[in-house]
Amino acid sequence: MFKTLSGPAIAGLCALFASTFIAVTTEVAPVGLLIDMAKSFNITEGHAGLAVSAYAMLVAFGAVPITIATSRMDRKMLMLICLGGYVVSNLVSAMAPSFGILCVGRALGGLSHALLMSIAAAYAAHLVPERMTGRAISFVFGGTSLGSVLGVPGAAAISQFTSWRVALYVIAALAAMLTIFIALYLPSVRGADTKALKVPTIRSPHAARIFGIVICVNAIFFFAHNLLYTYVSPLLLAHGLPEHLLSIALLITGLVSIFGLWAAGQVVDRWPAGGLFGGGIAMLTGMILVYGHLVSAWPSVAAVGLWCMGYAAIIPFVMSGAIRARATSADVAGAAVNSSSNMGILLGSAIGGHLLNTLGFAVLCPASIVIALGGILLAAFNPAAFPRKLQHD
Repeated sequence: MFKTLSGPAIAGLCALFASTFIAVTTEVAPVGLLIDMAKSFNITEGHAGLAVSAYAMLVAFGAVPITIATSRMDRKMLMLICLGGYVVSNLVSAMAPSFGILCVGRALGGLSHALLMSIAAAYAAHLVPERMTGRAISFVFGGTSLGSVLGVPGAAAISQFTSWRVALYVIAALAAMLTIFIALYLPSVRGADTKALKVPTIRSPHAARIFGIVICVNAIFFFAHNLLYTYVSPLLLAHGLPEHLLSIALLITGLVSIFGLWAAGQVVDRWPAGGLFGGGIAMLTGMILVYGHLVSAWPSVAAVGLWCMGYAAIIPFVMSGAIRARATSADVAGAAVNSSSNMGILLGSAIGGHLLNTLGFAVLCPASIVIALGGILLAAFNPAAFPRKLQHD
């Protein structure tokens, strides 16, 4: 994709890809550790889901103001600060003597996430010629997709053989190594340089409307997914999967999800509407199959795999749609997507925990299905945001 780029530019893009991977892995890791965390602190699984909510809340409400407040600061220094924040966040969470302290550690990670995920797009755009901006940003944010599908099973696998605290120590160590790499190899970018990007602040009301629709679709799919996926571990156990096989099952669903990313990459620049619709239908079908007792044990794992594969495929279409709208600056656009994603995660994990504790999966599953269907319909009825076919020069 970037064979014409210089070595430093390629190293920079790879470093940014790894940064978004670490960011999302830090965010979603508790999903795979939920049962062990609940046992460790003697709380319910629905209560333990607040570890995800605490992180998402800081991102949802902090992304845009923090990004604006730091707009003139050196981007490389901000990247290093953010990655240092991930190291501290995971260490505090791993050593937490109580669930309250764990949530404080998670909130620290949320602050880092609010900034890093917002500046990554503009940073990537600075490293490549303007004609490659879209591909560069899509590549960098591929780390978020990979983190979404591998972060949970990876953390669960480590926890299965050691403990959930060790899993967080491992993530902290990865963040520390990445911090050193970025300090050595990521090219510097001054805040003022981001204004050189030829992306208008507000091109037109029409562009703003398209961007708003993309943001809404993004939030809806994140809400639908996290409403149920935050509690996928107890969901699989309720379908008869033995607890000692849980980490293997989550790893399988994560690996299957990579196929969704690959498939999306084949059509994201050609057929946005069809690709997003296909991902949405796969997600919806998987959710329907895990409702009630239509499937059990390993067939339920296959259903979760199908659902996660569809969800992973949706992410590149939404991100490319936000880029294509060109409604605002790259930093603020990234912050808005980041904020809406985490608003979906916040609402999904918090409301999902409440529904699980009070009404159980009998209500939680249908709720996720209805919300996912709403996201599909909103995208389908707005072809300006998700065109049937893209024309390229």
